[in-house]
Amino acid sequence: MTKPLETPKELAERVGLPVTNIRYLIREDMLDHIFTAPGQRNPKIPSGAWEKYVSQFTVKAQKPARCRAGHEMGADK
Repeated sequence: MTKPLETPKELAERVGLPVTNIRYLIREDMLDHIFTAPGQRNPKIPSGAWEKYVSQFTVKAQKPARCRAGHEMGADK
């Protein structure tokens, strides 16, 4: 059973990122969270918030443009 709330440290361990990255996302209001103490302390991340963040900020890959004959992709002119 998943917990309804995770600490930034627990989420960081689960997804394999440094806790400082998770705290940055919270500070910038990019990751859903709630505060469980007065003064905006002890943030907790609700279940599903990480998955929502990933789907919201995922950059979709585009099909590579066809190269002209004899030219490599990404080659400087």
